[in-house]
Amino acid sequence: MRPTGHHHQNTVTPQRIGRRLWVTPAADDTPLAPGQIVIRIDPGAAFGDGAHPTTQLCLAALERHCKAGALIDLGAGTGILSIAAAKLGASPILALDIDAAAVQTARANVTLNQVDDHVRVEQGTLTDVLAGRCSITQAPLVVANILSHVLVDFFAQGLAETVTPGGLLMLSGILRTQGPELRARLGWHGMTQVAEERKGEWLCILARRG
Repeated sequence: MRPTGHHHQNTVTPQRIGRRLWVTPAADDTPLAPGQIVIRIDPGAAFGDGAHPTTQLCLAALERHCKAGALIDLGAGTGILSIAAAKLGASPILALDIDAAAVQTARANVTLNQVDDHVRVEQGTLTDVLAGRCSITQAPLVVANILSHVLVDFFAQGLAETVTPGGLLMLSGILRTQGPELRARLGWHGMTQVAEERKGEWLCILARRG
């Protein structure tokens, strides 16, 4: 399930996100200034071409908070967030999606961006992560850009346990009207909100595990 309000297109429009990130089509080879980070995406049938506000919020937040260390990307779609994280220094990275077509698309994009050594794309669910059936079971940064009601279910399943103590959880796919419900879950599960970004009607919430 993916955030609504965005009709998927099979083309990617080049765009700058944050200070250094550029999302471009797979075949785009336009030279950029030194220090810019290019993320080439062929969206296929998966969510995550960089156009949706939730993806942009997460990319900008990754640029600020991503550092060396493991990362889990729940609902990876095209793999855009995992690829950005790898290029920002995170490793190893688990990019997880329940959809087989999205997994294929993400694997192709990971190879396209030459981050195969850092990103492992797997098909599975949060339950699989918690049961130890995935390559990473806990990380200092966990990203979930999915619909709000799925995030609520994730908390009930044990989402907070995937974040190492002191680590960060990045949540998006949340409408502003859904913010209070998600914020309440943070407190119930031993997490403290440390930041919140907004773009239009959408939120990106960052919380730290105690």
